[in-house]
Amino acid sequence: MTNGTEKSVWTQLSSAFADAITELESSIVAIDGGGRSTSSGVVWRPGVIVTTHHALRFRENLKILLAEESLSARWIGSDITTDLAVLGIDSDKLTPVSSTNDLVTRAGEVVLSIGRSRLGDISASCGIIARTGSAWRSWRGGAIDRLIRPDIRLYVGQAGSALVNEQRQVLGINSPALASQAVITIPAQTINRVVKAILELGHVPRPFLGLAMQPIPIPEPAQGLFPNGVDETLLVTHVEPKAPAALAGVMVGDVIVSFNGGPVPGLREILHRLRASRIGDTISLTVSRGGARVDLTLSVADRG
Repeated sequence: MTNGTEKSVWTQLSSAFADAITELESSIVAIDGGGRSTSSGVVWRPGVIVTTHHALRFRENLKILLAEESLSARWIGSDITTDLAVLGIDSDKLTPVSSTNDLVTRAGEVVLSIGRSRLGDISASCGIIARTGSAWRSWRGGAIDRLIRPDIRLYVGQAGSALVNEQRQVLGINSPALASQAVITIPAQTINRVVKAILELGHVPRPFLGLAMQPIPIPEPAQGLFPNGVDETLLVTHVEPKAPAALAGVMVGDVIVSFNGGPVPGLREILHRLRASRIGDTISLTVSRGGARVDLTLSVADRG
């Protein structure tokens, strides 16, 4: 038995879910990208749809499926490292979603996943946010601005579906390809950044210097260039032709003495700093070459 109050709460919750889905229906599409199944997509800006990169097999003859019609879409670009793809469409029947970089998410919040099936009808699932966290990197090295892991089930065709909070705001889109056996929501902040880069540049910039290094004990000829107590540094093992390192004069066998005027960080820290840099930033290196001190300046380039 349930009393009237319990029935009322149940009815209100059910109506709230159904109303949210109805409100967002014109912002959610299915995409036929040539794969075994369709994927879902979200109208992020006027004329711009975002979906998951992994679900699109082809870049031509893309079809947007709605409940009673299909529309043609065009490929704009993608970023495999964040599993995002950006499509263009000309239609006044679609409505951009409401999203912001400042949305706060907490574990335990109730959320909806809203997508479309292969037939173009709405499909949805409900759950909670199981885990949140700070910025992280995907297994392909893509920068994800925050961790959102919902405890939801993605049905066939729901890759690229919208994750929606109780205020009917889109927190991001759902991908099963960023973590093993888990759904990860690509947050709005990441989507905004990637969409902006793809629309303006055609791709997401990849800062690089074009050299490889490995840790080594400090060679005896270079010991006088290092402070007391430092017993390990980095050795240049490869320089890519015509890359920033080569153009700056870095050579295989150079021993790194200082990095940007300070102590030599570990390889992981150097990679972290490089990824956080902007195209055109400069990095100063002091190296030991045959025991002699050489100062070099590298300009961060875009690998494209």
